[in-house]
Amino acid sequence: MTTKLTWEEYQKIKDIKILDLEICNFKHINILNLGWQAWGKWYCEKHEKEHVLCKELCLPVSRNIIGCELIRKRAKRIEKPIKPNRPYDWANCYLCSKELEGASKKGVIKNRNNPSFWGIGSVYKILCLECLGKKYYNRLSSSKRKTWKKYVKRGYK
Repeated sequence: MTTKLTWEEYQKIKDIKILDLEICNFKHINILNLGWQAWGKWYCEKHEKEHVLCKELCLPVSRNIIGCELIRKRAKRIEKPIKPNRPYDWANCYLCSKELEGASKKGVIKNRNNPSFWGIGSVYKILCLECLGKKYYNRLSSSKRKTWKKYVKRGYK
C-alpha cells in the first residue's frame, strides 16, 4: 500500500533519520512522526488475540469478514486515599510546606487539601487552600469557586 504525503508532511520528515512507524496486522503503515493518530490495540474475544488495526480499512474488515468481536482493553482505576507525607495526622503542602491537619488518625488528608476533590489533575497531591487559589483558581468550576471562598472565609488552611 502506498501512502501519499503532502508537501508540508514531507518537509516535516525529510531531516528525520528514524521514522516512528506503526504497522497494522494487514501491513498498513502509519507514520507517527507526522502526528498521525495512533491506531491502537484491539482485543478479539472470539480469537483471543490482540491486534493492531487501522480504523478506516482494517477495523471494518476484521469485524465483517473475519468476524472478530473487538473491544478495547481498559485498565481499571483504583482510587486509593492519598497518604500524607508525614506520619500520624499531619501533612505538608507540596508547594509552600505549610503544615495541614489530616482527616483522621489513619493518615488520610482532608478533602479540601486534595486537588482531585476540586476537579484538578495535578502532580501535587496535597495543597493548602492558598496555593490552590493562587495556582488553580481559574480552572475551578463556579460551584467549586464558591466552596473555595466559603472555606477561606471560615479560616481553613
